[in-house]
This record gives sequence, structure tokens and C-alpha cells, in this order.
Amino acid sequence: MQLRASFAAGVLSLLAAAPTSAQDTGALAPEQLFERLAPSVWTVETLDANGRPLATGSAVVIAPGSLVTNCHVLTRASRVLVGRENVSYGATLDQPDPERDLCLLKVRNFTAPAVPIGSVDEVRVGSRVYAIGSPRGLEQTISDGLLSGVRRSASGDFTALQITVPISNGSSGGGLFDARGRLIGITTFMLRDAQNLNFALPASWIAEVPQRAQRALAAHAEGRQAARAPGRGQVFEYQLRDRLTGAVRTVVYRLDRVDSDRLVFNQGTRVERPGGAVVTLTQAIGGEYEVAMPPGGWITAEPQRGSAWSIRYSSGVPGQFVGMELDARTLGETTMRLKERELRVVQVAFTGYTSRTLGPATNPQGRYTATAWYAPELGRIVRFEARTRGGSGGVAFYIDEQLQLVDIRDD
Repeated sequence: MQLRASFAAGVLSLLAAAPTSAQDTGALAPEQLFERLAPSVWTVETLDANGRPLATGSAVVIAPGSLVTNCHVLTRASRVLVGRENVSYGATLDQPDPERDLCLLKVRNFTAPAVPIGSVDEVRVGSRVYAIGSPRGLEQTISDGLLSGVRRSASGDFTALQITVPISNGSSGGGLFDARGRLIGITTFMLRDAQNLNFALPASWIAEVPQRAQRALAAHAEGRQAARAPGRGQVFEYQLRDRLTGAVRTVVYRLDRVDSDRLVFNQGTRVERPGGAVVTLTQAIGGEYEVAMPPGGWITAEPQRGSAWSIRYSSGVPGQFVGMELDARTLGETTMRLKERELRVVQVAFTGYTSRTLGPATNPQGRYTATAWYAPELGRIVRFEARTRGGSGGVAFYIDEQLQLVDIRDD
């Protein structure tokens, strides 16, 4: 009995000395972590030029009046709002780092507290981590999981943090925190049709955004000046191929004039901004490329490597409604030859669903897949392929089209 009592006392003394409590390790209980950090995570809503909602994401306060989010959340936005609990502020883009998909927002008269920024080097793979954001627009949502991997390039540089924390559309730009409440990442994207493969960008990149943004803006300005000086009479000739019937027809966009930062094509039926953003489209001559085009265009600036985003919208030509629910993802870069010219192009894939209405009849959704090839040098899509099939009977639709740029010339 005495030996047993001594053994028990020894075990108890070891347990008493072990640093198992949140207080001893510095870790916070989940409810404490949420209470401390939730005031610093806000919902981002973007609007187009007509005040219509475009996208929803998240942002984290990193300094007085300054928040960080993913650049892809801001795609095509004319206005940006950050909100929380029925309070909303107008925000402006301050510093963009599109290559790494991190953008800093500036908000005036904004007093929300900033979060402490940590380093992923201080967190081991297998550690518990927490995400706070607005998945599907649900504000102030916390979820937990593990840091399941740290992905690096061949040179050893960080590329992404792999996590098992559940994230959804709207989580982009939210905060990934360690158990001590330090920001270690910005939740960014998930791989669909995979098991718990979600990713965040290292928070250590945030400090580098201002310097990288200045370099990117300078390079962009030089590129725009050197790439092309569009003038009246410039023609972009495409071929539209119906791959179901084999029919091919020519589609021509003729630049009539340049009004400040607007390029006016085809007697004003199509107006663009440099980079490809579509301001006005009153006549769809490019087939599915224009009939199903998102507000502002499929791609309006060079997409960031590895970026992913979701879009929900409706469009169409008179007498036809087109509803779209798509997920987009940048696949990578390649080259494309245009006569004697070789263009660098960025490939973006769109997958999801579409519904079509012809007259009074509405048909069921159909699966939708499309791929766009965007040439930054030209600031426009040079190839677009789309395929969808849905509906039934007299309201069935079946589309398989390819639009390809074949010539640029001066008339």
C-alpha cells in the first residue's frame, strides 16, 4: 500500500508540473480567441458601377484604418464596403499585390483593433489553427482544423499554407490564427472535388505588400505604355466556331475612337477599358462569349497565379435570360501564336451551372464549363471556349463554341 501511494503521489506531481493548461502554454480557448479577434475581422462586399452586388469576402484589420484581403475579392469592383453587425464603411484600394493575391484596403475614421501578426515558422505542422471570416456571407464565423502542410516552391519560398479548416465562398480574405491568436495566414481558396484541401497565404507576406505594390504599379504603367497605343481603325478579328455543326463565321471588333480611358468599338455597341473590362455591350456578336459574359467581362486584368473566385450573376440578350453560378480558377501560363507574333497568355477555367429562359419557358440548369485565354500584352481575351447542355424538349439547350482571335490589323 505504501509503494502504491508513493507511485500515485509521483504521478500527481508530474501532472501538476506539466504545462497542459491554456494559461501555461499561452494558448487561448476557442471562445476566448473568438472574443478577442472577432472585432478585427470584417465582411467585404463589392458593387459594380450600377450599385449591383458582385462578390462577398472577408478582411482582417492589420493597422489603424487598414485591412488586408484577397485581391480576387475586388475583381471588377467599382465600390467596396466593409461591414460588421449592421455597421458599414466605404473602403478604397490602397496597395495591391496581385501576384500574391493580397490587397490592402484603407478606411477613414475606422477604429477597429488590429490583430497581432505572427509567423508560420512559429507553428508546427499538425498544430491547431482557427479561421474567422464570412463564409457564404455569414459574418463572424469561426472554424478550426489543423495546419496540414506548408507548401514551398522549388527554391524553398513559401507558396501556401495547407489547412483542414473548412472554408467556403466568402472566406477569401479572412484570418487564419494560431492558438495564441496571432494571424499566420489569409484564407484564400479550396480545391473542389477534394477532401479537406484548403489553403491560406502566409501572413508574413503582408509586410511586403506596399513595396511589391509600388513595383507592380510601375511595371503596369510601363507595360500599358509600351504594349500598345490603340488608335482609330484598329481591328481585332475573331473566328466563332460552332463545334456542334462545324459552322464558322467572322466576328470583328473595330476601334472607332479612344475617349480618355474608354475604347469605343463598333459604333458604340461595345465599350471597353484598357485591360478588357467591358463598360457597355448592346449587341452580342461573339456568341456565348458575350451572351453569358459576367458584368464587366470574363477577365478584366491579368489574373493572379493560383487565384480562385466565384461569381453569381444573370445576363443575356433581349428575349433570353441567362443565369450563371460559376467557380473560376487560374490554371497557369502558356503561349499562343497569332500569325508571326507569340503572345503570353494566362488560362482561366470556369465551371458551374447555367439556366436559360427562352421567351416564357424556363428550363432546368445545365452543367457549364468554359476556358478563357487572356493576353496581358493586348489586355483582352484571345480565345474562349464554352460548353453546356441542359433543359429538355422544346426548351433544351446545347452549346459548344470556340471564339479565337485570328488577326489584328489597321484598317
